[in-house]
Amino acid sequence: MNTGGYLRGRRSPLTKRVSGLSERAVITFLFLASSAAVFITIAIIYTLVEGTFNFFSFEEVKLFNFLFGTGWVPSGRDPEFGMLPLISGTLMVAGGTIVIAGPIGIGAALFLSEYAPFKLRTFLKPVVELLAGIPSIVYGFFALFTIGPLIRDIFPEATYFNVLQGVIVMSFMVLPIIVSISDDAMKAVPRYLREASLALGATKWETSFKVVIPAASSGIAASILLGIARAIGETMVVTLAVGSVAGFHFNFLKEAQPMTSYIAQTATGDIPPGTPAAEAAFAVALVLFLLTFLINRIAGRIVFRIKKGSMAKREPSFLKKKALEIKDSILKKDTMIEEETVSRVIRIDRSKRSIPEKGQDRRLRIRHIKGTLGASLSALCLVIAVIFLIYLLYDVFKGGYGVISWDFLTGEPGWRVSELSIMPAIMGSIYLMLLTLVFAVPVSVATAIYFNEIARDTFYTRFIKRMIQNLAGVPSIVIGLVGLTIFVRLFDLGTSLLAGSLTLALMMMPIIVVSSEEALKAVPQSFREAARGMGATRWQTVKDHVLPNAVPGMITGTILALSRAIGETAPILFIGAIFAKTAPNGVMDSFVALPLTIFYWSRQVEEYKPFAEGTILVLLAILLTMNAFAIIIRYRSQKRRDW
Repeated sequence: MNTGGYLRGRRSPLTKRVSGLSERAVITFLFLASSAAVFITIAIIYTLVEGTFNFFSFEEVKLFNFLFGTGWVPSGRDPEFGMLPLISGTLMVAGGTIVIAGPIGIGAALFLSEYAPFKLRTFLKPVVELLAGIPSIVYGFFALFTIGPLIRDIFPEATYFNVLQGVIVMSFMVLPIIVSISDDAMKAVPRYLREASLALGATKWETSFKVVIPAASSGIAASILLGIARAIGETMVVTLAVGSVAGFHFNFLKEAQPMTSYIAQTATGDIPPGTPAAEAAFAVALVLFLLTFLINRIAGRIVFRIKKGSMAKREPSFLKKKALEIKDSILKKDTMIEEETVSRVIRIDRSKRSIPEKGQDRRLRIRHIKGTLGASLSALCLVIAVIFLIYLLYDVFKGGYGVISWDFLTGEPGWRVSELSIMPAIMGSIYLMLLTLVFAVPVSVATAIYFNEIARDTFYTRFIKRMIQNLAGVPSIVIGLVGLTIFVRLFDLGTSLLAGSLTLALMMMPIIVVSSEEALKAVPQSFREAARGMGATRWQTVKDHVLPNAVPGMITGTILALSRAIGETAPILFIGAIFAKTAPNGVMDSFVALPLTIFYWSRQVEEYKPFAEGTILVLLAILLTMNAFAIIIRYRSQKRRDW
């Protein structure tokens, strides 16, 4: 009998001992890899706390004024460090973003969940999610040079940098988060709730609005919270479009400075290092970290409860309550009683029934009109998101297509505008991607394998998983501060390619861990049971049966994580060179990446704008190609599955 190589004869004691040692060695490595999240968390806390202590060691800084002061003037003879202007700027951006993105996102999710046919849904949802794949530097560029002039034409009193242009663009940045989570929450509502509502005579819109949305309210609330956290932690849009002058006001047509914008300002060389103004970035980052941690923690708990189905126990009583509410509505308004039922129950004269029939028909028409309008508005929300994406891509293509040439892509850059080339940025981005993969993938995949296949449900494993979830919500600019403190200063790596790749690896790891874990969970449990039944050890089961079937999903998640990391500007803002004429020749050389080049040219005179748009086209082409590869790999792997 063929046993797959596991039981071919009796093994000698020495063979068993060697096999046992190798098994323990592999499990030990997986355990140590999974513990990396603890060290990363410690590095973040050390960076922020140590920098905050340095900031408060200056005589000019007082804790009470920092927390409650209304003036933020970090430079000059009489500096002021009052956080309220930065907090007000952050709240304006986050609040305005959710006011726009919340209704549009929920409406789009409602259409996808309740109205869109399957084929249309499979097409539209990836289109909306494509908004999440566009780098934030592209959104910032679009807000400054496209939305900004429109705002100033409509509101002449608006300043060149203003909160409104950043809010409008950022609303579409967070839209995929709200749409995706809200849609999943609505899809998770049991079907019998809809059927009970429809059986009582409610229209589809009344069922969607009065039954589905209340039942999915926890998931919708979680999506709103995650959208707020994303808006609070966004850096490049507010740095380019909102401004860098802090003011304690709530006027959306004026310039403001959110917390992330000030941290980025310290990275661009505008503030001398070692001064209270530079060290203030760490104290601001600590407040930002705590704020986003709290919001992500609340949202994470809600999402966890939804996935675990902890709301299922309340479904019967919830159904009864909703059914009674709909029944009361029927009895009060006489809107859901059919004509035959009326004639059987209320035997009245035909001539006296004419008035109730007309009133009833009118109410029915009103209800169906409301349903049609509601469905149309939810569809319009999705159309708005698609139109915004198309307009953004068209605007960038129109402006940058003319500068794309062979010399622009491969030539040696000079100092004149006519001699500009992005060859060093392209090579720097490629080297950065490859080196980041080397550091991020092994540790992340090992962590996912340990959690899903090896680890038991203990306090330690639950603690590590929680750390990884928290790391996924850390703002990217805070990761940049960690890279500056740990890799550049503490490990003395300098502003090198090695330091930049290690910093990006910190940001990529939680994403790869989550996607790899999902790929492992997709492998049927029967595969593991069959292998263990034939005598395979835990690691042999994982290596020979689980991993081969999970690799396509892991590759897909890794490509998507890498495409996000390579488009990020904030994490490498402290480390990468703003402008370089040569590509790096070694891991210790300085580097420039495509997002940094876009950021640099966006802040120059108008003459540089077409070259920034051309660089955006190249970056988007790279990202779309990577996403296309991920989709192809996922499609082929699903097609070859036989389970």
